[in-house]
Amino acid sequence: MSLKPIVSVVIPTYNVQAYIEQALRSALEQTVQNIEVIVVDDASTDNTVQIIKTIKDPRVHLTINKKNSGPSYSRNVAIQNAKGEWIALLDGDDWWEKNRLERMLKVAEAHQADIVADDIQNYVEGEKNPWNETHLGKWKLSFSEWKLSAVDVIEYDLGPLKPLFRRNYLSQKELHYQEEITYGEDFVLLLECLLHGATVIVFFEHLYIRRAWANSLTAHRLRSTESLIQLTESLLSKMKAKDYEYLLIEKCPEVIRALEIRLKRQTDSYLYHQLMEPAKKGNALQAACHMLGLMVRRPRSVVIMAGKIPSILDYRVVRHFKRSPETSDEMRDGS
Repeated sequence: MSLKPIVSVVIPTYNVQAYIEQALRSALEQTVQNIEVIVVDDASTDNTVQIIKTIKDPRVHLTINKKNSGPSYSRNVAIQNAKGEWIALLDGDDWWEKNRLERMLKVAEAHQADIVADDIQNYVEGEKNPWNETHLGKWKLSFSEWKLSAVDVIEYDLGPLKPLFRRNYLSQKELHYQEEITYGEDFVLLLECLLHGATVIVFFEHLYIRRAWANSLTAHRLRSTESLIQLTESLLSKMKAKDYEYLLIEKCPEVIRALEIRLKRQTDSYLYHQLMEPAKKGNALQAACHMLGLMVRRPRSVVIMAGKIPSILDYRVVRHFKRSPETSDEMRDGS
């Protein structure tokens, strides 16, 4: 008779044939072996399903959606079928460090947490030096563990984290992914958990590796930021209408204020990427005309560009020298 798994690993997949084996292996080769891996394929049209079927491990369970329904739907299906005490999230094109679950379970036990999350290491596919800044690294925080509040999740943009959830907590509070949300569903679920009173601990080891694609970053940022603006506007509307009955009245003003600041930041970010998009395409004259026109129509874009100059210099110049192997060799040689 098999033991009940400690962790149910939830992997939604869609057309990730090049990466799914690495994701699965990273879960199956964890130092914590008493797990189940629930893969829900969202009607892939490539060889993703065939590759999954070649993994002959009884801990892997595959469900195939009848039609493409989105990652939130797939995650909800997996969670409904999960038997583990904990739910761990892994996207089909990402992977884990070998000791990730072990470390997360230890932190959860030490704090009696409902939810635990680690930092995320960004890996930019196709770049010469693909290892990018960690998600939490940009905030330059000095502590090693962090008990989150709802305002923290909003202020520090913690939606991209991939937490370990106590399954009973989700079921008792009747929390699940909102399937109508197409982008930012992770942020909403984590925020809702905190508004329900969850104890959430973040520790700063980056044991989750997220894969991104350099060639589509600009377009992706515009689309994703536009979607996040709509999501923040929707959350603000619900908060102000008190549609969230579980939100403590005394916490309502600070959560609303944090969302208003987030909306302003997202709007500025969208305007910045609008300014920069033509420049990314390589046509200097067209880019200059576009930027000038946008600055005339939207005077705030001048302030945004001025504020971005230090970070642009850091990213384009300082980081180039830090990450360039040729530069490092020259520095070592003293030339």
